[in-house]
Amino acid sequence: MKKTSVIIALLLIFSVGTLGVVSAKTLIAGKIYNADFSETVSGAYVEINCNSNIVNLTSKSDGAYSMNFTESACDVNDSLSVYASHPSYGFNTKSGIIHKDLIPDWNIGIVNVNLVPEFGFYMAILTVLASAGIFFFVRRG
Repeated sequence: MKKTSVIIALLLIFSVGTLGVVSAKTLIAGKIYNADFSETVSGAYVEINCNSNIVNLTSKSDGAYSMNFTESACDVNDSLSVYASHPSYGFNTKSGIIHKDLIPDWNIGIVNVNLVPEFGFYMAILTVLASAGIFFFVRRG
């Protein structure tokens, strides 16, 4: 019985000692919003880039996205960029930095992205309306 207790105690000491050796993980997360942050966007294409480690995913029904990286791939004070796009809402890229000590044993990067409509569409509509207006003005005279 004494041998079993000693073996269990050594295993516990060894396992607790190795927990400090395991590297921290990096969590990158956020939400995708419309242009004025009034609603979240589900189904948006999301591309996370941290130290040229690129991951593609899709935002969930509440607009949230998240991805875990190893510390060797994305570490404290590293900068990251998150590109998001959706056909109905537009696209945008936002930057962030990985922080430490928000959650023990985790490095965290939080980047919320608001999608900005593509101005090419609005400029095309404005051009068509302006040309129609000029046409009717010239025809009138």
